[in-house]
Amino acid sequence: MLIAHITDTHITPPGTLLMGIVDTASALERAVAALNRLDPSPDAIVLTGDLVESGAPEEYAHLRTLLAPLRMPIFAIPGNHDARESMREAFIGDGYCPGRGSSTT
Repeated sequence: MLIAHITDTHITPPGTLLMGIVDTASALERAVAALNRLDPSPDAIVLTGDLVESGAPEEYAHLRTLLAPLRMPIFAIPGNHDARESMREAFIGDGYCPGRGSSTT
């Protein structure tokens, strides 16, 4: 099994830059394009760290839009900037997030 790892994307609301300087969305778009060009293609993507910058639902919506071109499943693991409920809402449809609480309850 081939697994690709993306970490600490720090996605901000559309049209904004991280700390007013870094275009994290553009960096993720380039990473997604590069992953889609790999041969052989990864079987899955593990996305870790600070997925978004402040945990706002609009950031997760932007993240999902940026990840949409990927042709393989994504498994997201939060970082300290992530908000549990907003992240759960964004990734619940992927089938691996618990409906509520942590995975141990």
